[in-house]
Amino acid sequence: MNSPDNIIFQNVQSPELRQWFAETLAAYPELKDRKIYLRKLSMKRSTMRAQPVLNRSFFRRKTRQYRVDFSDHLDVTQHVRVQELPKEVVVGWFAHELGHIIDYLNRPLLGMISFGLGYALWSKYMRKAERVADTVAVSHGFGAEIGATKQYLLEHATLPPHYKQRLKKYYLSADELEGLILAWEREHEEVEVVEV
Repeated sequence: MNSPDNIIFQNVQSPELRQWFAETLAAYPELKDRKIYLRKLSMKRSTMRAQPVLNRSFFRRKTRQYRVDFSDHLDVTQHVRVQELPKEVVVGWFAHELGHIIDYLNRPLLGMISFGLGYALWSKYMRKAERVADTVAVSHGFGAEIGATKQYLLEHATLPPHYKQRLKKYYLSADELEGLILAWEREHEEVEVVEV
């Protein structure tokens, strides 16, 4: 599969990661006209994150560009390299990060700045943002992948306890996620019946 013109890969050598990202992004039609960067770099506090690109385009909502960064230099990825994770887990992670970008799309400049401050300073704000990203990913058909990602990370024996606690604190619980997936499936079954 060739990558769409709107994806720019930076330091991403793995053909699988490139393909999986392109496949995941294809399920987000709202992003088809946006420049999206997938970048591998060293990060101290995150394994993967989505942010707007801080360039001239940042100041206009309609031209704003976004990036998804991932690292191989953290506690979690010293134990498990992103490239070595199962496809479903990586796709779930990408879907979650693209969910953040969907959340950013309609935020004006001051809205993006206040979002960044809120996320950095208040755990309730961070919790809400992470749950929104999961919800958006489920609404784009990635419920199973989001579930697989969370299950893998929580059950992976070598991950540090503080990482697992963070997952439990800020992200949807398994029950909440299951409820969203069931609602999404019911909605799509109804659509299929109407189309027939």
